[in-house]
Amino acid sequence: MKVIASAEAFEGSASVVALGMFDGVHIGHQRLIREAVRLARALDAQSVVCTFDRHPLSVLCPERAPRPILPLEENLAKFAALGADWALVTPFTREFAMTPPEDYLRALAARLHVRGVVVGENYTFGRGGRGDAAMVRAMAAECGYCARVVEPVRDGGGMISSTRIRGMLARGERARAQALLAIAPEDAAGRDRA
Repeated sequence: MKVIASAEAFEGSASVVALGMFDGVHIGHQRLIREAVRLARALDAQSVVCTFDRHPLSVLCPERAPRPILPLEENLAKFAALGADWALVTPFTREFAMTPPEDYLRALAARLHVRGVVVGENYTFGRGGRGDAAMVRAMAAECGYCARVVEPVRDGGGMISSTRIRGMLARGERARAQALLAIAPEDAAGRDRA
C-alpha cells in the first residue's frame, strides 16, 4: 500500500475511495474498506482509503478531541491488511476544515479519477459537517462515480463505533474492545454480530 499526503500524488488511472476517520479500524470500518476494495476490483480501479492525520476535533475544538484508539501507523497497517492499494492521509488544518463538502468531493473526483465513493451511513464531512451520505449520492452523476453507502455494523450493544469502543476502553473492557478492533474474517465483517 502506498501512503500519500495529497491527492496530487496519486499515480493511478482510476480509483474507488473510502471516506472516513477510521480511528481504530473497527469491524464497521473494515466492512466499508472491504467494500471499497471489492468495488475497485470490479471497476478495474485502485482502492484509496481517505483519512486525516489527526482527529478533526483536535484542530477545531481541542478540549473535546477524543484520544486516538490507535496511532496512525497502526491504522495504516490495518488498511493494508484489508487490501487497500493507497492511503491518502490529508493533513487536517483549520483552512482545510473550511472546505465546502461539494468542493471536497469535486476535487477528489477529479484528482483521484474516482469511479466509486464508499461512505458509512452516518459519515459527515466538509465545512460545518454539511456533507453526508445523501450528498455523496446526490453528486454521483455530476462527478461521474457510483456511490455506495454502507450500513453500520451492530451487535447486542448497538452500533459499533469508535466512540463506543473508547467508552469500553475507559471502563476497562479491553477484551470486548479488542474483539471489535481485530481484523475480522471477511464474512464476519459483512453481517451483524450477535
